[in-house]
Amino acid sequence: MTKPRRLTVLLLLLPFLAGCFSVATVPVPRTQPEREALNNIRGVVITDGTTEEVVQYDAILEATWTPSSLSLIGATGSGQNLTTETRLIPITELRGVLVRSLDAGPTSAIVGGLIVSTVAFIAFLVTGRGDEYQF
Repeated sequence: MTKPRRLTVLLLLLPFLAGCFSVATVPVPRTQPEREALNNIRGVVITDGTTEEVVQYDAILEATWTPSSLSLIGATGSGQNLTTETRLIPITELRGVLVRSLDAGPTSAIVGGLIVSTVAFIAFLVTGRGDEYQF
């Protein structure tokens, strides 16, 4: 039996791993170094005191923090339908920042399934019943 190529394994696992990520709202960091260290920004939650607006992008091309504002250049769509938008948002109007983070639920299910299936496969081979079946 030949070993599968690394690229084949990666392509098969990529949809499962992509499903492990979700977009979560985190509070706006208080200090400038914390703001600049914030990675994987996907959007913001803006409030004017009475209503909230969630602004989410497929990709953030540039995020620049100043002491009083956040400048975002975000892109939505792809190919011919790609649109970009530039927004300058005062810090006082920011309620939260949308970031891409690892979701523990699907990740645990995938890792648990892999562990259980590996143990079952090894037990199947160790008991000697693997010789009865041809793969």
